Amino acid sequence: MNSIPSFNLYLDGDGIVEPRFLHIETIPMRSRENDWTIRPHRHPELFQFLLLTAGAADMQLEGSTARLVAPALTAVAPNAIHGYVFRPDTEGYVLTIAEAYLTELVKHADDAAARDAVRTSAIVPLAEDLRTVEEIRLACERVILESRREQAGKNALVAADLLRILGLFIRLTESARESKNAAAVPDNLFERFRTLVEECFRNQLTIKDYAERLATSERTLRRATQTCSGRTPLEILKQRTLLEAQRDLLYTARSVAEVAYGLGFEDQAYFSRFFAAGTGLTPTQFRKQHKSYLTATPEPDTANV
Repeated sequence: MNSIPSFNLYLDGDGIVEPRFLHIETIPMRSRENDWTIRPHRHPELFQFLLLTAGAADMQLEGSTARLVAPALTAVAPNAIHGYVFRPDTEGYVLTIAEAYLTELVKHADDAAARDAVRTSAIVPLAEDLRTVEEIRLACERVILESRREQAGKNALVAADLLRILGLFIRLTESARESKNAAAVPDNLFERFRTLVEECFRNQLTIKDYAERLATSERTLRRATQTCSGRTPLEILKQRTLLEAQRDLLYTARSVAEVAYGLGFEDQAYFSRFFAAGTGLTPTQFRKQHKSYLTATPEPDTANV
């Protein structure tokens, strides 16, 4: 039985993550009301940065415990189990981004190191790099400010700061690895499966096909995905396909039939049933309900939800 809670955000229930979901808040906003303790949990489909600018915390990450002393930066890949116990005077920021959105930005940036980074959890001490701490802090502040504005160019400016934070994180982890100060989570079967799903989800491969390509059995693959994410391989594959369908419906002018065909569905009716089972709406209803997303990115939520 899976005992690790799975949340879109801490203490938020499971649900479908908007393709360009973005949430930023200060550490005290959520931690203070929870007695400065964030119990171990995971975020499917979400990548999270935490910048510690003051104070300290004990962090649990994938079964290991590390002491964070400000300044420090953590990155938590989707489905990585993590939790914190903060010292009450702790300050900093928590930035949570839809994995699909970050992957989209990285794709346009055409940076191989960035593609690897969005699948990496790491803890990086920053005591010897205060300039970078300030750069990341200012980028977080700008994301907060822009998310509250209704001005042209807001989405582009936010995207630029997200890529700046990711780029700085990459440089920090490379430098820290060289000095053996980074605590990075090694690759495993689950991560290899997720990478393969990203490459092949449009091809309508079976789980048996995935297992064979990973040189493992379906049973072993299932055990790995359930241990790391609480979901079966088929559930992960369906969720990735559903997420891409949502993105195509929201951000392109393709017809439902074209979206279905692009995802490997030969039967539009079957695609519509698949989509409705996952979202509670037909593709047409979903597009109509979210039609505002066709011309603008959803406004990042900075409330303490």
